Amino acid sequence: MEDNIIEIEDESGKKYKLEILDIITKNDVDYVVALPDDSEDEVVILEVKPEEDSDEATYVEVEDDELADEIFNEYMKKLDDEDKKENNENE
Repeated sequence: MEDNIIEIEDESGKKYKLEILDIITKNDVDYVVALPDDSEDEVVILEVKPEEDSDEATYVEVEDDELADEIFNEYMKKLDDEDKKENNENE
């Protein structure tokens, strides 16, 4: 699962590792739903800002609580839909 790990750095230079749980696209903008490596139940929502002329991207924490909640709710709905689909296939 190492492919799903990103490392970000905050304003003070402290580095954090995050596990990408999913990417949600809303209004043509990609957002990462990520789990910090020091947390088991708190996710972080980051906007993906592609770098021009590069395959790299910058991740910026979503500070708008309403938008973060919308992204998180979409992620939870997607998980719920996947669970329902899996349960229907197993019946």
